[in-house]
Amino acid sequence: MEEYDSDHTALITAIKNEKFDEASEILARDRENKYVRPLGILQITALQMAAWQGNIDLLKQLHEKGADINSKDKIGRCALYYAVYNGNTEVTKWLLEHGGDVDIKIGIYSSMTEIPNDIRTANMQYSSLERQLPILYGRKRTSLQFAVEKNYADIVRVLVESGADVNIEDEYPIIPLFLAGILVNLNDPNEMNKFNEIVGILVAAKASVKAFPDSTDITRLHVTAMLRSVTVTKILLNGVWPLKNYESMLLHYAAELGNIETLEILLEAISPEFDIDTPYMDITALHVAAFNNHRKCAQALIRREANLVAKTKIGITVVDAIFDCISQPLDFLTDVLNSCVTPECDKSIVVNFHILTPRVETQMAVVTAIIAATSDMKQLAILQHPVVETFLRLKWKKIRIFFFLHIFIHTSFIIFLSNYALMFAQNDADHVVTRRIVATCSCILLLHNIIQIILEPKYYRRQLEMCLSLICVILSLITSIAEEFVKCSKEEIESRHCMDWMLHSISIAILLSWMQMMLLISRVLMWGDYALMFYTVLRNILKVLLAFGSLIIGFALSFAVLFHGNNRFQNFWKSIIKTVVMMMGEYEYEELFDTKNSESTFLSSTSRIVFIVFVMLASIVLINLMIGLAVNDIQGLEKEGHIRRLKKQAKFIAHLERVMFQRIFRSTWLPDCLKSLLFSRYCRIVPFIELVDGNNVYNSTIPVHVKEALFLLVKKPFQNDNSAETKSTGIIQ
Repeated sequence: MEEYDSDHTALITAIKNEKFDEASEILARDRENKYVRPLGILQITALQMAAWQGNIDLLKQLHEKGADINSKDKIGRCALYYAVYNGNTEVTKWLLEHGGDVDIKIGIYSSMTEIPNDIRTANMQYSSLERQLPILYGRKRTSLQFAVEKNYADIVRVLVESGADVNIEDEYPIIPLFLAGILVNLNDPNEMNKFNEIVGILVAAKASVKAFPDSTDITRLHVTAMLRSVTVTKILLNGVWPLKNYESMLLHYAAELGNIETLEILLEAISPEFDIDTPYMDITALHVAAFNNHRKCAQALIRREANLVAKTKIGITVVDAIFDCISQPLDFLTDVLNSCVTPECDKSIVVNFHILTPRVETQMAVVTAIIAATSDMKQLAILQHPVVETFLRLKWKKIRIFFFLHIFIHTSFIIFLSNYALMFAQNDADHVVTRRIVATCSCILLLHNIIQIILEPKYYRRQLEMCLSLICVILSLITSIAEEFVKCSKEEIESRHCMDWMLHSISIAILLSWMQMMLLISRVLMWGDYALMFYTVLRNILKVLLAFGSLIIGFALSFAVLFHGNNRFQNFWKSIIKTVVMMMGEYEYEELFDTKNSESTFLSSTSRIVFIVFVMLASIVLINLMIGLAVNDIQGLEKEGHIRRLKKQAKFIAHLERVMFQRIFRSTWLPDCLKSLLFSRYCRIVPFIELVDGNNVYNSTIPVHVKEALFLLVKKPFQNDNSAETKSTGIIQ
């Protein structure tokens, strides 16, 4: 057991308490040089304590007495570690000049002496140090690694100049470069300058990164630290960082930091063959930028043709992330689309569609994702952007023949159906041919609808037009087939009671078929806006009726009681119908209050009071309110109708693209001529077009107002610059 010496303990305590004169006196009395030996549970030496306190005079005295410069305590700390930890450059130089091992590894070492497993507990047990000594947190690290992590640029330079190995690894393994900048305050310019200097020193000393560590946490800390500085990023990309197989990871972390300068440097450094949409940890860099609301980074990635419809494992597209996480997504997408229009020369511009046409998806995937991401008309106004509208018009030009073929078939069907219905209602015996044509057309349309549902079940289950079409063709088919097999007697035919249900069915089929025709017309450029304005007005009126429906029901029931003797109010349903008709102005006042009949059919006084209240509330106030709310903003209605028409057009084009991708249209049994016809119409539009201010090939497709809007996008930046200069001049004056 080590003999207790009060002077030895006093020496350590004096150094700890910065009583260096007293420590010198104790050393002077030590004739046997026994006080240079370790002391206590942790085996701390006076040399280590002197290095910790930064006193070079004591270090010289202890060295002259034979103290070991590289001795370690039981935890593995040495004098060089203490000097580096405290950031003492002079002490570090002295230790290295007097035999300090620059690459000595510091860590917990096994010993015959039992010490606690926990380092903090060990320091607490050595009470004379009062837990002031630095705590180790990295095993088998060198002083260079600690100096790099603590951002001590001067000490790093001293250690490197003394021959420190810049590629030495600890047990993880981590080289010094991976520890640079981890603890740096990004907002402190002085600290950032030191960080830049340290990386420069390490790289100049041939620090290299063959591969990033397998530990995701270490790699993340290193990369995010480096990407904070533009200077450091440039240094590391110049042959230090391995780019191959790590491009996605670097872009991922740069997008997460939101540093647009370093992201752009990375985008320039990666190889052109690299797919920017390669996921890292199941997510793309563009997803990360959108989730973190880093607008500039997201825009930079999109300009490099990043895929806006790339999905995460749970199916979240980039467009979804933009609408959910980026502030003012409409403005963001507008800025992105504005960048697609660039000037070519004085009177021409280039419209680039690469944002809307990802390489690995159908060309309508981005527009479809925008429509699916939001139902808000204010957000869907992005469909009116001149770039999107130009894109949709060019796509529409390719596939409109299929649409007009659909219109032709449906028009032929409803004409024959209407003719057959009228002949059937007039009991015209000569309608066999018409009936069979209707049955044939119904079978064809039913088969067409079934095929569409099989090919695209998710799309058609939500389509009103599909529901109307199915009901219409089924009713038409049942009616036309039923008349073939069901025979009625002459008396039943003359009495008009023969198959009454057929008349009901065919009347509904006619109405639905013409309604569907209106919905189809809503996709046509010339009339589509008006057809969809009708839908908007109808929706507004239905909202008002739902809000005031209780008022109408109240009046209907009140009239049923007040006019109990009137057949028009015989039951609840008739009362409702009559009340709604009266709201339109058809009061039939004389018939309601007919006093010629001896029998009293109404309550005279109360009925007149309620009738006057009804005229005021329902007929005047409610009707005018409905009209006012329905058409209060004509320009708004036109704009919303235009957006809805573009939305329906986009859905139709996207649906046709999805259908064309089905295997049935690529199979070998399909005739080559039919394949050629289909895919010549489907073919992808060019990735960009050039428009000239005047006559060109696209004038017939792109209307004047859209062309003007495209040219205006190019002129806006110059107008903004001029206005800024004018403003600055005004301030100076």
